[in-house]
Amino acid sequence: MTDIENDPSSEKSLIDQPPATTIIIQEDPESTLITLDEYINKALPYHLQKQLRLSSSTVAAQSGNWWSFTQGLLIGQFSVILVFIVFIKFFVFSENKSSNDKIKNGLKKSPIIKQKINNIDALNISQDENSLDLPNSINSILEKTYYNVETHSPESLDWFNVLVAQTINQFRLEALMSDNIVHSLNDFLTKAELPDYLDKIRITELDIGDDYPIFSNCRIKKTPLNVNNLQAKIDVDLSDTLTLGIDTNLLLNKPKPLTAILPVQLSVSIVRFSGCLTVSLISVDDNDDIINSNSHNNNSNYDQTDEKGKGTALMFSFAPDFRLEFSIRSLIGSRSKLENVPKISSLIENQLKSWFIERCVEPRSQVIRLPSLWPRRKNVREPVVPDEIDQQLK
Repeated sequence: MTDIENDPSSEKSLIDQPPATTIIIQEDPESTLITLDEYINKALPYHLQKQLRLSSSTVAAQSGNWWSFTQGLLIGQFSVILVFIVFIKFFVFSENKSSNDKIKNGLKKSPIIKQKINNIDALNISQDENSLDLPNSINSILEKTYYNVETHSPESLDWFNVLVAQTINQFRLEALMSDNIVHSLNDFLTKAELPDYLDKIRITELDIGDDYPIFSNCRIKKTPLNVNNLQAKIDVDLSDTLTLGIDTNLLLNKPKPLTAILPVQLSVSIVRFSGCLTVSLISVDDNDDIINSNSHNNNSNYDQTDEKGKGTALMFSFAPDFRLEFSIRSLIGSRSKLENVPKISSLIENQLKSWFIERCVEPRSQVIRLPSLWPRRKNVREPVVPDEIDQQLK
């Protein structure tokens, strides 16, 4: 606060001289009066120095805080970048030595498949199969499938009968629609080599039946000749009429060719078959003797090279006590005809049974090579959806 005082006794001198100025600076509770010159020369520099010291200390404190914040930010960013580089180098682009060694060893050695049987590891399937503990393997299969060959009751196989019936029904529909069976049989009989006394054979009747075989009383047993293998025994019963009728001529070539021609008409029907079917899975390379025996007994051009090599095959045969009944009708002659001659019927029936026994009755058996069960892309099938249904689904 500023207060200007004038002396009343010297008004004239005050008019000629500039008025004196007094400044009150309140630093303490008590006020001090100084002149303007003293304030400019003494007090003002003191206040300026004090204010400068205060401002310099504030700026120094602010600059110190800013530098510490910048330093912490830089150190944090550098730490994150360093951790990221270490992670990429040692975890992303690192090479696993153990895996590389396994790959190199796998290229040099043949693959080894290990299987755990009876808690015994380290079985090499690529080695000789005779080294495997096959009895323990069979016992392990029976144990894990809860099947006892001694006490387990026979099964009905109703579900299997339904599948077989559907397959046979589809086969019959295709035969009726395209007559492929008749054409195939005619082509076979035309190309077949016939004896000199027999003329061409023509098919006059073909009946593929309308009933289905019934499989029942299935039981799993150990193979008598090989206890290391299992076999299924199934009772089969078929009561149906499967008929094949043919027409041909007997050529009497003595004393000269075509001396006489005797027309012959035959109709052979299978009306009943029943027996015990034995089915088992075998390894082809271990049963080459069985395959060679069958091919020799069949007297056919059997390609044994297709059956050699490792693989799985289905072997089936029928028990010797099978039942096979025929109904044979015959008609011989052109004018005076002989009908249903018993001797001819007996001869044909014996020939058909002999043909069946030589191929499918124990100890002989049929071996069918099974294809690989490994899924392949060429075997993939997808149901075709009609366009209308496809649009509705979309």
